[in-house]
Amino acid sequence: MEIMSRVPGKSLARFRLVSKQFRSLLSDPCFLRLHHSRSRDSLFTLTAFSNELSNLYKLRYKFSVTNKANGLIHKFTEDFSTHRRPKANGLPIHEFTEDYRTHKSSIRMLSSYHQLLCFVCEGGIHLCDPLNKELRNLPNPTFSRCCNFNKPGDCLVSFGFVDATMQYKVIKWPHDLDENRTRRLPSGLITVWKKVNELKFEVLNIDIVEDGRLKVSPWRLRRRLCPYLLQLSSQVHVNGYIYWTTSDFQIVSFSLQDETFSAISPKPPCFSLDTQGSKKSSYFTLSGSRENLWMVDYDVSSQIMEIWKMEDRRGGWANIHKINLKGTHPKKFDGKVKMLDIRSDEVLFKLSSTSKRLLICYDAKTNTLEKCGREFGDYELCHSTDGLLSIDNLAMFHACRPLSCFLSW
Repeated sequence: MEIMSRVPGKSLARFRLVSKQFRSLLSDPCFLRLHHSRSRDSLFTLTAFSNELSNLYKLRYKFSVTNKANGLIHKFTEDFSTHRRPKANGLPIHEFTEDYRTHKSSIRMLSSYHQLLCFVCEGGIHLCDPLNKELRNLPNPTFSRCCNFNKPGDCLVSFGFVDATMQYKVIKWPHDLDENRTRRLPSGLITVWKKVNELKFEVLNIDIVEDGRLKVSPWRLRRRLCPYLLQLSSQVHVNGYIYWTTSDFQIVSFSLQDETFSAISPKPPCFSLDTQGSKKSSYFTLSGSRENLWMVDYDVSSQIMEIWKMEDRRGGWANIHKINLKGTHPKKFDGKVKMLDIRSDEVLFKLSSTSKRLLICYDAKTNTLEKCGREFGDYELCHSTDGLLSIDNLAMFHACRPLSCFLSW
């Protein structure tokens, strides 16, 4: 088992045809966990960027998959439709639905730090296996859409993997979660929101079954106490938890296994109401990269970006990098900094303006910044691992049952 766990998933899958013993081993949960733990040391990186609309009905994304040494595995291209929905659940698709009238068509890539990724767009929710270049669409949520055209940065879907139960979970949040509440803006102004203690959301389970196949459950409606002012655009996934920042300077976690909310403590020293009084020009961003939770603190006036890492073992936060961004800003810079990837001595991030995005790489060894290019369209990056799963034939739930059967408290 020890030797087999180090064999690439594509090669291992062929052993299922050798004998029943091999077939049983490759479906065993203990072996799947062991193989995944070996694969975590060799993350694959999927990058995607969009070209301009070739016409009013097509949006093209180019994808590339690279290994740990930044060697190219393969590239592939998908043309996403802007005017019609995929016809059938669980079938191969090459088209997404977007509203071309907004001219802000985009997809969001959500990583589980497992083999599979989730793509989200206005057309629906889609499962992706980047190493095998496979794409399948999932059942649409029962109640509402997945993206918010009025707020392009807001993705209403979360995705992750629960190791204890060996299942992927897709969470669909309510469309009005981020509206009508009290929020303290970086300028110090207060806007009024409506605070909701009980939150309704939808859950879709994707279970691993025999031979590495996947079984998709029906959507369930859940209700949980959530006395927090969540900011939708801040969400990240790390190790089975979804994290958000709140308007009153908290970091809230949602357990994918227990499906409950809680506030984490301690917080980064930079992220508090006290420091906000003297740092009204600061922008705070959560990032989930390489199975760690990060907080990016960017001060507009000084143009200094600090990166903090949550230390699970010590129960605190460590200041990893302090980066001076003077002279790197594109014109009409809106103050948004997004960290795309981070290694021990390198950070890749993008600065956003109204017309383009500037990609920058920071080298901690030499304390230097290097411009990696400009993207005039959407640009996304996330990680996945090798694995033994197949999305070639998703087992979909099709039976009609009353909504009351799916309502859990």
